[in-house]
Amino acid sequence: MVFNNYGNGTDTLGNPNRVRLHTDDSIEVRYYNHPEKDSGISKMAFSFTGDLGCEYGGGVTCHGGKGGPKQAFLGWMLYDRTWFNKDHLALTIGGGMMNNPGRYLTLLPPINGADAVSGSPYFTGNAGDKAHMWDATINLQWMPKQYITWWVESGYRHADIPYWTGRGGITPPGGNTGAPSQYVCASGGSAGTSDLGTAYVNCGGAGSVWFPDMRRGQATVSAGVMVKF
Repeated sequence: MVFNNYGNGTDTLGNPNRVRLHTDDSIEVRYYNHPEKDSGISKMAFSFTGDLGCEYGGGVTCHGGKGGPKQAFLGWMLYDRTWFNKDHLALTIGGGMMNNPGRYLTLLPPINGADAVSGSPYFTGNAGDKAHMWDATINLQWMPKQYITWWVESGYRHADIPYWTGRGGITPPGGNTGAPSQYVCASGGSAGTSDLGTAYVNCGGAGSVWFPDMRRGQATVSAGVMVKF
């Protein structure tokens, strides 16, 4: 069991009155262990992690209301792993979800080179903005030796807002340009503003502003090898 809890001081750049509380706790249980078996299942275990937190002060509250919009986080992950054939094969399945009103723990997609400091007009993190996401994964590993692991994995992630990168990408035409906190013209130059109406005027009218290709769902299939030296 692992417990992480904090609630001392502030953690929001430029807002010294906003305080964050958070707990991040995990438990791992091995509920089957028979490594002496020549075949079949040799070991089974699961892990569960729960996250709960909020921010208050500086214009936000933990529960919403007169003090400001709700700024909170609730999430969990559950994974189960089964080893076979004297720990030479292993299958892991699991997933999780998160509910993050205020998006203060939602990573900002690097649209036009944006980061948490610059911000982005294409994906805001204002108080009251919501983000709900979930994912599911299945992973198969083959471990012929202690120092090498071959693996293949498939997963799906979903958000109730456009978040995952689509085939059109999140880089403007010609590459990152201008300030990440401002809109980009479809022609490739910076719009010079973070106001959408002004951006259309500066870029040349309807259809003149570039937008990243953001999707609500993302399916992946991946494979690889890990080697321990």
